[in-house]
Amino acid sequence: MQQPDSTTRHRWSTARKLAIATVTAATAVALVLPGVPASADPVPPPPAPPPDPNAPAPPPPEPGRVDNASGGFSYVVPAGWKVSDATQLSYGQALLTKIPPAGTEQAPSDTSVLLGRLDLKLFAGAETDNTKAATRLASDMGEFFMPFAGTRVGQEAVPLDAAGMPGAASYYEVKFTDTTKPTGQIWGGVVGSTPAPGTPRGQRTPERWFVVWLGSATNPVDKSAATTLAQSIRPFTPPPPPEPPPPDPNAPPPDPNAPAPRPGVGVPVPVTDAPPEMLPPA
Repeated sequence: MQQPDSTTRHRWSTARKLAIATVTAATAVALVLPGVPASADPVPPPPAPPPDPNAPAPPPPEPGRVDNASGGFSYVVPAGWKVSDATQLSYGQALLTKIPPAGTEQAPSDTSVLLGRLDLKLFAGAETDNTKAATRLASDMGEFFMPFAGTRVGQEAVPLDAAGMPGAASYYEVKFTDTTKPTGQIWGGVVGSTPAPGTPRGQRTPERWFVVWLGSATNPVDKSAATTLAQSIRPFTPPPPPEPPPPDPNAPPPDPNAPAPRPGVGVPVPVTDAPPEMLPPA
């Protein structure tokens, strides 16, 4: 009997393996290709829904309202007054001065308005009762801005309500011993509330603000306008600062030999080169 050639069997075996591999690859491609879309472009996102025509329109900005980020409040400037530079103020974060009359650029020097956060920089900030705080505020500010001998007369006290924030105001006049000076006037108002008892120390920032309106017999205090001003105060939180721009990929790398930046104010700095006599005992 003739035996099959081993070389022939090897060739048939190799051809069979190639055929099976070809069929397997074609099957795999057939299974994968139907799941691939005809177009390689990404599917666009669905369009945004149209605005609701029945949605209430946002309220228009209140005319004359000014935001004060440093004091955390906003207020409406009274008619006839303007916001002035407050960088030199000893107390408060906002200064209003009267608009000069036509024909002059000099505002009256015997009347002005201060506004700001009522904190412990003022003795009135230690008074948790708004009526007592307003009385102390007007008294202390009167002594600060009108340090002349005289007699207080015409004292008044009224409640305030700034959109639900409780408040109080105190007013009085000072007849100076020096009769050449016009009678001084001062109106002090406080709105807001103090932290509740038991509030953690880091959260005890008082949400109270003050208004001090100074005047004289020549330019008297408008008590009605002062009340309206104090009751226009609202808490204000400034928006967060914008994110810093991404680093420039083309910028040169930092110099490894550059001196370290100076630490900020209040940041402890370890001492590494103290003289021996100043070192603690071993």
